[in-house]
Amino acid sequence: MKTFFTSLTTQEVFRHSVRYTEDRRRAREPLGRLVPGAECEDQHPMNPHALTRRFLSALAVLALTAGALAVAAPGAAAQEDDVDTLLIATNQEVDTFNPFKRRNVITYETSMMTYDTLVKMGTEYEPVPGLATEWVESEDGLTWTFTIREGVTWSDGEALTANDVAYTYGLLIENQAIHDWNVDFAGNLVSAEAPDDATFVLTLAQPAPWDVLTREVYIVPEHVWSQFPDPSADDANQLPLVGSGPFQVTEYKTDELIRLKANPDYWDGAPGFDEIVYDYYAETDAAVAALEAGEVDVVGSGMQGGLNPAQIEALAKQDHVTVNDVQGRRYVSITLNHGTVTQDGTEFGDGHPALKDPVVRKAMHMAIDKQALVDTVLDGSGSPATSIIPAIFAQYHWDGGDSLVQFDIEGANALLDEAGYERGEDGVRTMPGGGQRLSFRFYQHADNTAYATIAQFAVEWWAELGIEVVPEAIEQGELNNLAYLGEFDIAFSGWGVGPNPTEQLGMHTCAVLPTLTDGTERSSENSYCNPDFDALHEQQKVESDPDARAELVKEEQRLLYEDTPVIYLYYQNVMEAYDHDSVTGMTTQPTENGMVTGQQGFTWSYWSAQPVGGDGDEGGPSAWVWIAVAAAVIVVAGAGFVLTLRRKKTADERE
Repeated sequence: MKTFFTSLTTQEVFRHSVRYTEDRRRAREPLGRLVPGAECEDQHPMNPHALTRRFLSALAVLALTAGALAVAAPGAAAQEDDVDTLLIATNQEVDTFNPFKRRNVITYETSMMTYDTLVKMGTEYEPVPGLATEWVESEDGLTWTFTIREGVTWSDGEALTANDVAYTYGLLIENQAIHDWNVDFAGNLVSAEAPDDATFVLTLAQPAPWDVLTREVYIVPEHVWSQFPDPSADDANQLPLVGSGPFQVTEYKTDELIRLKANPDYWDGAPGFDEIVYDYYAETDAAVAALEAGEVDVVGSGMQGGLNPAQIEALAKQDHVTVNDVQGRRYVSITLNHGTVTQDGTEFGDGHPALKDPVVRKAMHMAIDKQALVDTVLDGSGSPATSIIPAIFAQYHWDGGDSLVQFDIEGANALLDEAGYERGEDGVRTMPGGGQRLSFRFYQHADNTAYATIAQFAVEWWAELGIEVVPEAIEQGELNNLAYLGEFDIAFSGWGVGPNPTEQLGMHTCAVLPTLTDGTERSSENSYCNPDFDALHEQQKVESDPDARAELVKEEQRLLYEDTPVIYLYYQNVMEAYDHDSVTGMTTQPTENGMVTGQQGFTWSYWSAQPVGGDGDEGGPSAWVWIAVAAAVIVVAGAGFVLTLRRKKTADERE
């Protein structure tokens, strides 16, 4: 065994049995203002948030159109005088508070704050101790032994032990629904045991070091969850949630608010704010107006589609607002219904049969000018996409190489001509042999103006190919339902990607195809199934050499790109803003040119945040943590991290 803190090199992290000690833990200095040359002004009094955000949200669209802003009386989310509340704007639906099933960005964030993982994702996307203070991998890579942190309690006061960890991982193994939802990881688990309160032993079928240390398995309390008739159902939505994280969800009102109370006994230090409230705004413009008026503290990834460049430019002119436009980890894509099937080959849904033809899908891909979308929709705050993994994770990012599709309307038309798709009298092509017209439905999120703009461009481009496309705006929840039922032709999608590509790539394997046709099984992103892709996927999961693994991952992306079940449009910058007169000390991820909202693995920013004018010695990481961390940072900077997550300086996200 080797002690990771003292002697491990980058490659040895996964090539050898490792013992990761708490001394290796890293954190970073909190962020003040992001405007170059600006200083954090802690002398300003705390914004009382006395006005109503609910009424402001309802009036903002009309008010902005008229050139005036209406503000009314105090509302539901207004903070009490003796409670420091961090107010975050959102318009995203809660799919579930069950951490095994959540898919939306909003519930990903609430899971990160309510529950802990054995290993956290650090500020530089590196593994750092969480509930486990150290761990050892066996020589054959099949057995992992974790030492569980002592003195940790659940938010209801019960002690957290290794039995809770074993129970949680046991659900992944034994509960069929939870297993199926997480099959790409759960399918490799053999057993989960707790020989004593401080020791957890995980046994695998095949070595998978990357997944063990980076897969976010949220530890749940056995004494609560074992009382649920079915832990995979919505019993887990009962509030208040019982967790061990820095905040716990205590209140949820549909389309109004989500309230999370701070955990004063959090093992890594109490948060700086007493509570976090996600406050709902129907439109992003309304959230922007609320930030300008001092009625919300943070606007960013909580809003569907985030901020746009025009909003960032307007907010930058506000003296009390800090804006941030940095490289993100999210892609935006278009899913083509190439045929929805179950694992036994049963077809379901009502997708247009022409989309089963790879020639049609390639032609549609060739007719999209991705750079034009970046320039117009994002005003340059992003980059054209080639596949799942954004350029922020440079080691695994595939740039397209020789397979890169160029914008070519003439070439796309030639492909369709050669394949026998002839134009009718109305100019719309038909299936070979004079069959069905190429008229497709295009579903977009009703609350995402960027998607509406993209749809307008795409409809015009595809019309030049003789393809009729009818866009339709649908609420996010209903759109997701239709997508998993296979009742669509074209639909938007987008995911936030982490530094370990396995989970995202695993959504495109044959193993995650549904067994039912009712749309309830949602592990597969788009019914893609390619045995060659699957073989590469299994290889990369067990490959211990980082460079060799990266090549396998890139080859997976090439196959996905060429088969075109999805057209990846662009990698979107994180565009966000916050009120620096109300909140300070938010740690970014990564620390250099990093994001405040949309973080991965742990919400470092919200945990470290402090109310301006509050007691800076309370909440967030304690001083000794920062001092100890400084030394660890130097060690890591010298040795490098195994994932080699190099960030580009230029700007290049459905969680």
